Amino acid sequence: MQPKFTHLMQLGILVKDLEKAIKHYEEFLGFGPWKIIEFGPEMFPKMLVDGKPGMLEIRCAFCQCFGMEIELIQPVSDSVYKTWLEEHGPGLHHIAVRTKDQFGQVIRDVKERFGNKPWIHAKEDNGKDGEGMEFAYLDLAEEMGLYVEIYNEARTGGLPYETTER
Repeated sequence: MQPKFTHLMQLGILVKDLEKAIKHYEEFLGFGPWKIIEFGPEMFPKMLVDGKPGMLEIRCAFCQCFGMEIELIQPVSDSVYKTWLEEHGPGLHHIAVRTKDQFGQVIRDVKERFGNKPWIHAKEDNGKDGEGMEFAYLDLAEEMGLYVEIYNEARTGGLPYETTER
């Protein structure tokens, strides 16, 4: 079997307090600088989560190191992220990978092989066919101990957002 994934892009880590986590990563591991982004209805006013209108309100911090991105995620409101954090505690949640196959095909292959639908499938509904952010977390928690995040990289259009840097 040929590998479907060609590049490890990100480690996604859930945390209870974003600022405290950043401080520990900076002081203990020397990781930085961090870009803090707040995801919510202002950024994605028409987000679809699992095909229904919904929102994932989170505060994230991103840092580039060792050739990949580290993403710290703090849930802001009730969501699957918050539930996961309450049930499992802080720690590694997902890896994000670049896929060799098309986005939809990877989701179908995981469903066929493992019987699993994505933990989350989110798409920005900006009214332009094929544009907007789209990602999915492949539910491989039972099989591999984590979720695998993939992006629809074939989309057109950009993803404008404001960031603050620490």
